[in-house]
Amino acid sequence: MKITTGVVIFCLAVLTLFCGSRAALAAAAPVPMKTAWLGENEAFAVWYAKKHGWDREVGLDVSMLRFGSGKAIVEGILAYDWAVAGCGAVPALTAALNDRLDIIAVANDESLANALYVRADSPILKVKGANPAFPEIYGDRASVAKKLILCPKATSAHYLMTAWLKALGLSEKDVRVRYMDPTPALGAFSGGLGDAVALWAPLTYEAEQKGFKAAALSNHCGVSQPVLLVANRAYADKYPQRIEAFLKMYFRAVDMLRATPPENLAADYSRFFKEWTGLELTPEQAVQDLKAHPVFTLNEQLALFNAAQGKSKLQTWLGDIAAFYESIGSVREADRPRLERMNAVTDVYLKAISPKP
Repeated sequence: MKITTGVVIFCLAVLTLFCGSRAALAAAAPVPMKTAWLGENEAFAVWYAKKHGWDREVGLDVSMLRFGSGKAIVEGILAYDWAVAGCGAVPALTAALNDRLDIIAVANDESLANALYVRADSPILKVKGANPAFPEIYGDRASVAKKLILCPKATSAHYLMTAWLKALGLSEKDVRVRYMDPTPALGAFSGGLGDAVALWAPLTYEAEQKGFKAAALSNHCGVSQPVLLVANRAYADKYPQRIEAFLKMYFRAVDMLRATPPENLAADYSRFFKEWTGLELTPEQAVQDLKAHPVFTLNEQLALFNAAQGKSKLQTWLGDIAAFYESIGSVREADRPRLERMNAVTDVYLKAISPKP
């Protein structure tokens, strides 16, 4: 059978187009990326971005693994091979000692979400601003000394309690502390045990519903409590563009959070919270929790990471946190010099996605 040159050319063109389309589709297929989170506020931005397909728009297929603690996240870095995670400062710094991860961004600031509560008739509430440097906190040496405080040990709430006592010229030696997990602590306090209880959201909302009053918030005591975004160093070294793509998606969500009134996000946030924690939030609590966890734009993050004057603001925050955990024996004194160098804190990925002048 005679085949004309035109037919051959046509067939070759169709074949080329087909193969090219297959190659383009293959190239456009999103890359799977495992990420790790707690059932807390910092996961919301990524959850929201995933729901809206923003991960695929940057070439990723993000999956969100759920863990029960920051310690479990960093200990699971090899077993689960996650690429990016959100966790507190202490597990992040501990893992950094083993050169396992890089601190690449701040997920949020929890200093508004940690509070120390007393009963409405507590004498502690009769004194405010005893230390002029901390005008918003309640209590003084006389009203707080020898009181029984219920507190989860080696947590952000413990850090707050210590800062509150220090602001009043006291230490843990001047009070009685009973270390308890937060949920049992609130239950015991509700049942009449103790003079104060240190908690974090969402238990703070339950405390307020019960009529308890906040004697101090972390930010009132000059304490910053950042939740961090960390990258698996081995993964990031191999695939830096994927880390950058993730951050582009993440900051799109941050910009949305900053531009949208919390009231307009309450339904989505309540849905997220139910899915990730099993707890129901009222619309009012959803708004309160969003407001209690401020997030930072790309430019604000670059400022937090800026170490041009020696230590960056973030490094100072982390140094203070490391000093506290060393004081309670959770960080070895021998590890302190390495922690102070803060080699794991890097703005290389933030700078990579920053618009060039």
